[in-house]
Amino acid sequence: MPILRSLTLLRIQFFLVCISIWLFAAVNSYAADPEASPAGADMPAATYSKGPLLGKNLFIPFLLHYSFPSLPAASGEQYDLQYHFSLYYINDVDYADNDVPWLDGMDRHYNKKNIARDYESLVVELGLAYNFLKQVQVGMDMRVYSYYGGFLDSIIESFHGIFGFPNAGREFFLQNRVYIDIPNNNGIKMFLDKPTVSFGDIDLWGKWTFWENSRVSLGLLGAFKLPTGSLASLSGSDYPDAALGLLLDFRAARYITLFAQAGVVFPFNKSFTMFNGMAGLEIHPSELLSFNLQMNIKTSPISNDGTGFRDYSLPQTNILAGVVLRHKGFRWQFYFEEDAFTNQGADITFNISFTHTININNR
Repeated sequence: MPILRSLTLLRIQFFLVCISIWLFAAVNSYAADPEASPAGADMPAATYSKGPLLGKNLFIPFLLHYSFPSLPAASGEQYDLQYHFSLYYINDVDYADNDVPWLDGMDRHYNKKNIARDYESLVVELGLAYNFLKQVQVGMDMRVYSYYGGFLDSIIESFHGIFGFPNAGREFFLQNRVYIDIPNNNGIKMFLDKPTVSFGDIDLWGKWTFWENSRVSLGLLGAFKLPTGSLASLSGSDYPDAALGLLLDFRAARYITLFAQAGVVFPFNKSFTMFNGMAGLEIHPSELLSFNLQMNIKTSPISNDGTGFRDYSLPQTNILAGVVLRHKGFRWQFYFEEDAFTNQGADITFNISFTHTININNR
């Protein structure tokens, strides 16, 4: 439809502009650095890299399963103990493409048969990690999910109107409601029609940095998801998952680090095996500040049932743009996330997180 094509074009243009700005900043910061190593020389072991943007995929149905959180491949220090708190805000709507009223001036209505997702959500995350060897780290992540009707729908619509962005049909539906009904051929019921708060699944993981020099870090990630969440509350799949992946950090220049990751998630229920991939660019002009641009690619755990909703069989192509601050053992992160190409992501996701690392051997 024309309105959806316009939205996709705006996202692509925004993505290209972000890449241009990030690359321009990288080239200029590197060129201005008198201590940067000449081409072909070994990079200094200590760079300003603060790692990729750490985060959980919170798009239904992906959030029911384990997703690679974009951990850095680089090793830490033996006896490092790390904890983090993250807060996610999600605003999401998806209306059927066969829902007729794409006409100005039509009264708002609420026909549930035309709605797959309409909600706001807050997710609180706690994570713990420990390096019992320099190259080996183990961790655990847990979350609490809350779904509610929302309070920012009118603000988001006004923001789109001020800047001329399309609302993708938001303006034709009643605001601040919660209704989720995901059609699929896998026989997995994903339905919610009232606000709820629920404890989510627990992710257990281990990372081994098996090869590292001043430029490159390579790591293996293995994970297992405990089914402590609830499918009825859309905070888990009621089944465990297992995952295995490869992580790469490439310190291309003193102020530039590139990230690449690929892995596979094996659900134990009726969902499909999923590929997880990530490519990231970090510009770190100082020890305090970094700018990150990241693309996450994930194949779908379900297939669509042929209704008029957007095809849930398509892979997810999420763009994350964010800022990271670090001072000594403290790290702060903020990013926003959107699906840029296939519309298999939440309308908008914001993340803010705090991480603290201490070495218990030195205390």
